[in-house]
Amino acid sequence: MVGNARFTLVKSPGRFAKFFSVVSCLLFLVAVHPRFLGLESPGVFARFQNNWQDFMFSRAGGALRSGDPRLILAAVDAETGKKYGFPLPRTAYARLLDALKALGARVVVFDVMFFEPRPGDAQLAAATKRFGRVVHLFAQDLQTTAHGVVTTTTLPIPPLLASTKYIGHPNIDDLIDEDGHVRRFSLFREGAPDPLRPAFGAVSLEAAALAADQDKTYEQVRAEYGEGLYSLNFRLPVRWPAHEKRDSGKNISNPEIVESPYRRVSLVDILSGNLTDAQRKVFGGGIVVVGSTALGYYDHYPTPFIDQAPGAEFHLNAIDNALHGDAMRSSSRAATLLLVVLAFALAYFLQTVPAALSAGAAGGAFFAWVVYAVAMFRRGFIVEFVPPALAFAASYLALTVHRVRAEGAEKAAIKNLFGQFVSPEVVRQLADDPAKVKLGGEKRDLTVFFLDIAHFTNISEKMDPEALIQFLNKYLSALSSIILERHGTIDKYIGDCIMAFWNAPIENKNHRADAVIAALECQKIIGELNRTTPGLPEVPAVRIGINSGTATVGLTGSQKKLQYTVIGDEVNLASRLEGANKFFGSKIILTENTFDGCKDRVACRLLGQVLVVGKDTPIRIYEPLSAAAELSEEWRKSLPVWEKAIESFLAGKWADASSGFDEFAKLMPRDAAVEFYAGRAREYAVIPPETWDGVIRLTAK
Repeated sequence: MVGNARFTLVKSPGRFAKFFSVVSCLLFLVAVHPRFLGLESPGVFARFQNNWQDFMFSRAGGALRSGDPRLILAAVDAETGKKYGFPLPRTAYARLLDALKALGARVVVFDVMFFEPRPGDAQLAAATKRFGRVVHLFAQDLQTTAHGVVTTTTLPIPPLLASTKYIGHPNIDDLIDEDGHVRRFSLFREGAPDPLRPAFGAVSLEAAALAADQDKTYEQVRAEYGEGLYSLNFRLPVRWPAHEKRDSGKNISNPEIVESPYRRVSLVDILSGNLTDAQRKVFGGGIVVVGSTALGYYDHYPTPFIDQAPGAEFHLNAIDNALHGDAMRSSSRAATLLLVVLAFALAYFLQTVPAALSAGAAGGAFFAWVVYAVAMFRRGFIVEFVPPALAFAASYLALTVHRVRAEGAEKAAIKNLFGQFVSPEVVRQLADDPAKVKLGGEKRDLTVFFLDIAHFTNISEKMDPEALIQFLNKYLSALSSIILERHGTIDKYIGDCIMAFWNAPIENKNHRADAVIAALECQKIIGELNRTTPGLPEVPAVRIGINSGTATVGLTGSQKKLQYTVIGDEVNLASRLEGANKFFGSKIILTENTFDGCKDRVACRLLGQVLVVGKDTPIRIYEPLSAAAELSEEWRKSLPVWEKAIESFLAGKWADASSGFDEFAKLMPRDAAVEFYAGRAREYAVIPPETWDGVIRLTAK
């Protein structure tokens, strides 16, 4: 049997799917992590992942909380600018530090860079020293040159460096995503800005450490926090009046409202003492970030909740995360790359299962991935959801399209292969489920059918080739239609012979009865064709042999030419029985195996016990008479007589057999089989055989 057919029967996705999966997976890995190719890029899917992350904050919830009330933004707002001008005098900042110290503030972080000398530097430095826990900014500029990456560090003015040991990096500028959002913060820089100064790193970490009275070296904190790159756990915004004291007055009809997770207090209000009791209370032990909120005088970035937020609020958010230890952790790039590979593997595997199961499993897998990502987010862990999801969805869709096209080609191949040999209904079933055809052959319980036109040699000798072909087409078409209508599979045409079988490729539990009924209907159609086809020779009869048993069925042939056929001893026996009809004068002979499966639906008579050429074991054979419900009254009377006579013959009771056959001949005078047996019975009554075992040995095929 041939192991590979021209169609794959969807046992595996095929070479294209394997090649596509491998190549696409590699391209996805590079797209996720361009550094594989030496490219400094966030990756093709970074924007999509960032949008997913923003969506999770705005919709998923669970990990979200309100801002810590100890965190306050001392806002250099428009009102402050009107009163003091821009940039603010450094004496104003000095007065601010003294005012905050008087209010009991614990830590002050300046989101203001003091890199150039100006009037008031001495006062600011003195106020910084008086306050103590003040964090000033330093800056680092990373530039790529021909000699590598060069870091340029800019420190605060010397008076401030002399008055405080706490300086930190703003950690925003170099973490801005391509869409202008800031979603991460880094606790450390690569190397301390001043080896003589125990700087912790980011202003957020400095502030949190100072608030907790930590006095650790840079190396100690670095060892405690690790690499220190985290995703911001954004706090939920609250609506605040910009100037609470004045907004409570009756002279303000439309107070300015700001949305922020943290309370904003204008420098004007702090310096003037125009504060509410609640504000005074929150300043006690509070952490204050001083930054600009005046339009045009501050850096602003979107958040998942607010279109534009001042950069100072990101410091507050990072400090909040550091205080509570709940910054959002993220999956590693290695984990993401592994998930991409697994996504492609899963998409490929799902092509090996039935389409409905594959679609359900794909939908379930995608839904499970969404549920997992949401659940992990609620626990403070950001899964890099998009690359594996897109990898799975894109590869599954592409492979499914390929599978549909491949299955369409398979269905076409199946229709071409089986359309001529089985009924349209069977073809449709095979096209819907090609796996019903097993490549390489299989053992099945089959019923095999051989049909031959009687006296065809004499008929063909009297006809020219064109007329002969017309004759064969007419009769074989009519006989084939009956076989197909009775769910048979036509194996081949051998001249005037039709070979067919039942119970493959589609399972048929009634294959024995369907084959025998088809044989009876073939006999009927011959009579109709003889009456309705003038000009063509009359066919006296067709002889049919039927046998049932285990045989091998499957595709055989070459890679370019295949045939669905059946082989085995049971096939040979059916062929021998077709020829055995000539011995008994019968038209249809079937074996006992076939008879046992159809006797409830078909009336049959025992035709004897024979040993065919090439066999060592005799078998009982039967001749079908009609469908059980259609048995004629004539046969109902004569069949018991026949059964008694044939049993006497098999038992060697020649006189009883002879009289029984004579009685049957009176009831059925045109029966050919009775002539055969009556003659044998009379002959054996005169000269009995030397040995008799009830078997008639057929000496010809």
